[in-house]
Amino acid sequence: MEEMNFSVFIRMFNGLYKESGGIYHQLARHYGLSDSAFWILYTLREAEGPVTQKQLCQELYLSKQTVNSALKNLEGAGYLLLESVPGSRKNKRVCLTQAGEALLQRTADPVFAMEERAFLRLTGEEREAILRLGRRHLDLLREEAKSLLTAENRGERDA
Repeated sequence: MEEMNFSVFIRMFNGLYKESGGIYHQLARHYGLSDSAFWILYTLREAEGPVTQKQLCQELYLSKQTVNSALKNLEGAGYLLLESVPGSRKNKRVCLTQAGEALLQRTADPVFAMEERAFLRLTGEEREAILRLGRRHLDLLREEAKSLLTAENRGERDA
């Protein structure tokens, strides 16, 4: 088999990434949620307890403004409460209301069940390979990004 070149690889890799994101976008829409609200609810279920706005931003790689906007919408709909974190004037803890817990059961729980069914259809070796190769690729990207950012911060432009 002929070795794949970068152009073909990146097109295929990005296509898989976007298609995966598209599945979750369809699920969010199916449940009448914005993508941000969906991922916040998903993360709350995954965490199995209250998290802070700051934690949501860090875990979801979303801006403070995006997270805050989605939280305000969910709070306004009665799904969650934002409580002050002791010792912090700005950071708030996100707590579900009863209606919010019911929303998680209607939205995040079926998605987790769907993901588990897909997971169970993979062999143990496939599961490990996905994680091992994903981590390896991420480590290499991080390494290359650090190198690029360091060079550009010194004013060097490498192509």
